[in-house]
Amino acid sequence: ILERCSFHVLQTQGETVAGKEMSVAVEFTNPLRQTLENVTLRLEGPGLLRTVKKEFRQIPMNSTLTWEVKFIPKRAGLRKLIASLNCDALRHVYGELDVQIRKQ
Repeated sequence: ILERCSFHVLQTQGETVAGKEMSVAVEFTNPLRQTLENVTLRLEGPGLLRTVKKEFRQIPMNSTLTWEVKFIPKRAGLRKLIASLNCDALRHVYGELDVQIRKQ
C-alpha cells in the first residue's frame, strides 16, 4: 500500500533566505479504495520551522489534498523538511525535501 501513496513536499514560493518568509506545499494523494478518516499531517524542519500539524476529518479515495505552510527560516545552510501522515488506515507515510537556505 505505502509504495502507491503519492506524498510530496514541494517548495512553492518565496526566497530561500534566512530571515525572509517562504512557503512550502505538502501534497498527498489517497491511493486507497476507501476514504481515509482522522488524518493528521505533520511538517517539521530543524532550523526552518517549528513542528506544525493539521488534521483532516476525511480524504476521499483518489483525491488529493494540498497544505501550504508559511514560515521564516532561522538559519542558513542545507536543511531538510519532513512531512508525515498518519491515520487509521495508513501509518508513517513520509515525504521530504532538502532546502538550501542562503544567508541574508
